[in-house]
Amino acid sequence: MLRFKPAVRIGHFNEPLALMLLEACTWSLLTGIDVEINSIRDSAPDRASRSLHPFDLAVDFDTVGDQATDLERLADYFRRVLPTPFDIVLEGDHVHVEWDARRGPLKKTVS
Repeated sequence: MLRFKPAVRIGHFNEPLALMLLEACTWSLLTGIDVEINSIRDSAPDRASRSLHPFDLAVDFDTVGDQATDLERLADYFRRVLPTPFDIVLEGDHVHVEWDARRGPLKKTVS
């Protein structure tokens, strides 16, 4: 099941966004672990220059229960099923996924 934090907003529902949400829902159904959407449309000043959140092309995913292994499994799943233009970053406490043609290797950051 997908859960959305109350502050989550979508400005333009587009195909890349639909695919990210579809695959998160599929992973949740396969594993029995709920996925929480932390952010979609987000134009916070610290994000605007380095992510695609302001354009509804990025999503921050979390797993209910906040287990690090669940986040790693979710990130690995996204890497397997999403096509090349998607960039997946495990950012410590969430998985950031965005439609980005410059996709590189999985990055892990500490937050």
